[in-house]
Amino acid sequence: MGSLAVNRPVKGKSAIVTGAGSGINFEFAKILLNNGCNVLIGDVTLRPEAQKLVDSYSNTTDGPKAIYQKTDVSSWKDLHALFRRAEDQFGTYDIVCPGAGIFEPPSSGFWHPPGSEKSKDDPFGDRYKSIDIDLVHPIRATQLAMSHFMSSDPPAGPDNMKIVVHISSIASEMVFAPVPLYVASKWGLRGFIYTMGELEETRHIRVAGVAPAIVRTPLWLESEKRNMILMEDGTVQSEWVTPVEVAEVMYNICVADEMTNSRGEAVSLKGGSLVEVVQSDVRDVPVYGNQPPGTGGDTRGLMMANVTQAWKDMNDAVGPNWGRV
Repeated sequence: MGSLAVNRPVKGKSAIVTGAGSGINFEFAKILLNNGCNVLIGDVTLRPEAQKLVDSYSNTTDGPKAIYQKTDVSSWKDLHALFRRAEDQFGTYDIVCPGAGIFEPPSSGFWHPPGSEKSKDDPFGDRYKSIDIDLVHPIRATQLAMSHFMSSDPPAGPDNMKIVVHISSIASEMVFAPVPLYVASKWGLRGFIYTMGELEETRHIRVAGVAPAIVRTPLWLESEKRNMILMEDGTVQSEWVTPVEVAEVMYNICVADEMTNSRGEAVSLKGGSLVEVVQSDVRDVPVYGNQPPGTGGDTRGLMMANVTQAWKDMNDAVGPNWGRV
């Protein structure tokens, strides 16, 4: 994706990564560990490859360590315990990635309202779990990270930059009615990232993020959304962004101020930056005057192969007495 000047190596540092039991966050945790950074993983479970990663780094004496703590990121109590565990294990931490997310499953979605057959949201519970995971959790995790960064020894400073890296989506650049809670969460996270940009100058805390296109992860391959990515012949679509591509940009945010894309354009990685990641390319997503995803570069992996299925699922969910409790 172009050149990169590393000016803040992660070796000897420590990180908290939620959702690293699989997918993008697993690859990000692996990159950090391979570069000498301790990682505390918070997730509801670990896939076999993630368990293998933790096992391979859990008993090292000289190198980086990997630790897993079962965490429901929609629980503030669990989040607090996760951050406290990082302090207990590492003394301090330098990088936080509240990356866990879901793609508006029927158990917590707009078209399956609380109280309906497929929903697990309590109709009198005052919340959607999908929004708690996709929007509230990264905001709360940023608060917890900032609190630690400003009081740690040594605290954040010009020579001790602290990092919070978020995962938004190209959904934050468009509208898509079949998953309105997901779109709303990613638009909200995009705005939050921009708003936190000034912290790099005032507090030496970089809050930035990535906005990937469709990524080949279990979120798509092993969920009820799988039928949206099937070709006419029943095979899974071939045009994707890989988890590694996204994770590498997240790592770049931690270690550099700028990278170049395939067209030789400079892409900022500083606080308040949101980097769109499509197949084999990146671009800056500006606060104002943004163009459609993929503008000027590779558009592969931007859209699901069977988008018609998404609309069918939405319309099939809306029938007589829809939303009544």
